[in-house]
Amino acid sequence: MCGLAGFVLHAGEGVRVERDMLVGMTRAMQHRGPDDEGYYWTPEVGLGSRRLSIIDLSPAGRMPMSNEDGSVLVLHNGEIYNFQALREHLCLLGHSFRSRTDTEVIVHLYEEAGEQCVRRLDGMFAIAIWDSRRRRLVLARDRFGEKPLYYAHMAAGLVFASELKALVGCSLVSRELNHEALEEFLTMGYVVAPRTPYQRVFKLPPAHYLVFEPETRRVEICAYWDPPTGMADDGVPEREYIDRARALLVRSVESRLVSDVPIGAFLSGGIDSSLVVAAMSHAASGRVRTVSIGHESAGRHDENPAAAEVARALGVEHHRMTVALPDVRAAIEQLPWISDEPIGDPALIAVFLITRFARERGLTVMLSGDGGDELCLGYPTYRWVETLDRLYRLPTGVRGLIASGLGAAGFLLGRSRLDKAARALRQPDLMHAAQYVSAYGAWSHEQLRALRPLSAPRATNGGYGLAFGNPSPGEGHVLDRQVRALMLTYLPDNNLARMDRAAMANSVETRAPLLAPEFAEFAIALPRRLKLRGSVSKYVLRALLADFVTPEIANRPKRGFDAFPMAAWLRSDLRFLLDQYLDPTRLRRQGLFDPDRVSQTVREHMAGGRHNHWWRLWLLTVLQMWLERWGGA
Repeated sequence: MCGLAGFVLHAGEGVRVERDMLVGMTRAMQHRGPDDEGYYWTPEVGLGSRRLSIIDLSPAGRMPMSNEDGSVLVLHNGEIYNFQALREHLCLLGHSFRSRTDTEVIVHLYEEAGEQCVRRLDGMFAIAIWDSRRRRLVLARDRFGEKPLYYAHMAAGLVFASELKALVGCSLVSRELNHEALEEFLTMGYVVAPRTPYQRVFKLPPAHYLVFEPETRRVEICAYWDPPTGMADDGVPEREYIDRARALLVRSVESRLVSDVPIGAFLSGGIDSSLVVAAMSHAASGRVRTVSIGHESAGRHDENPAAAEVARALGVEHHRMTVALPDVRAAIEQLPWISDEPIGDPALIAVFLITRFARERGLTVMLSGDGGDELCLGYPTYRWVETLDRLYRLPTGVRGLIASGLGAAGFLLGRSRLDKAARALRQPDLMHAAQYVSAYGAWSHEQLRALRPLSAPRATNGGYGLAFGNPSPGEGHVLDRQVRALMLTYLPDNNLARMDRAAMANSVETRAPLLAPEFAEFAIALPRRLKLRGSVSKYVLRALLADFVTPEIANRPKRGFDAFPMAAWLRSDLRFLLDQYLDPTRLRRQGLFDPDRVSQTVREHMAGGRHNHWWRLWLLTVLQMWLERWGGA
């Protein structure tokens, strides 16, 4: 696990990036790699790496890492889980190795297969390869986007880094704001790749590689993997699927236990993390260590009781963290630095606190249950769409009457979900309705018009809509299309982004066994009856978990990661954030948002009753904090 940064300049431009600037960019990510650093620098090419030593802790693992004659240099952030099998194959082809690292495998695999080498990697990774013979830079990102990679292409050349804070540390990179991306953040709580908050800076999308040739100035971006689609019911008994899922899960977890430093797991008591810990208990040689988090107030914000029950059933060594409000306030002050680009999900705060807790207990690598909800229809949104599928079979007039009733009830009762359902039923067809309920966010397009009267708000939720695809009823089942859309947007740009930023801020590596290519492709392609059965979500994962623990634990209702009581806190203990960052004088001076509209939203939330605007106000606050720290022109 590392942080990488670098540049390749166009020939003949007369522009230089001094070595000190490359060092500054790289050291801005010291938290990603506190153990070591390494550099390659010429006036036209610079490569920098910070290293968190996980496999082969010796100096032999220092990056950039080269082939035998030094013509190929590689930077790598992440882990390649099938590196041992690849290494054996490469040795048979005559390649020699100087370390035990997974990074060195990439060097020689590139010599054999060029940029197509990424197709053979099972791992989470961001990779930069400088091929001095062919004068080309290759950047690549893993299939699901577990590891981040930013880049900017300008007149002088191409600059890249693991984090925005490192990228904008290069004087060549413009910090002009991307207002479309900021508006997308205000509706969804995150920014969808390839956009970033900056106009000329981009995220390399998951499962893509980029080839840059400085002499010809060619930049080519290609996808190397595409998620499969769900298959029709094939009549195979469900027990066969469950047994196959068990074998794949155990194999995936085993491959992710390779480490020369202590390894543990997050345990919330939910289906996904419990499954990972159960498979760990089956595969690990020693006693498994797990951690959970809860808030000092009782209720739905405390995962500790459910996690402790699973820990007892599996016989693992479990550590419980109880968070107090001062811990949360201290973490919020660090949000712009932790998240790097604005991420609105408050669960990022919880991940930051629990990974710090794990690190304090000597754990450097943590396994997580990320991906299960996306792969196996675990979110409530999927059940919304299944219901819409039935309702859109009704005559238009009947559907209109239902929408009117839901809309009236939502207005009278102050229930945003009823209003959301009514709006979904008024969409022109099922595909547009599915897009609406899935990408429905804090500030709607209409609300943005009132919030930003001096601008022309762009179409919101564009990233999700593009991932969903052209809404044509004849192109795949609506649930399959939704799985794909969430896998290309919410999973990498919210869930995996918050995990990476918060964990790496504490120099902790996280691994997601459910996103192993073999297991993930199997889960995505499962017949829908094995994912969503009536009101039961993630059916096959629940059935699999029942093999490890009691059926009562496996069949608990889903509990979302609702980390903290944010609505109440913004009316009391966190009110100071609204007073500070949403102050009308401050907003008027900034000129981005209508201070009267913001003040009205704050007053309505403080009044309580049917008004609950915490999500809108929190996103505005997070954005204002980010703009103060990192905002450009």
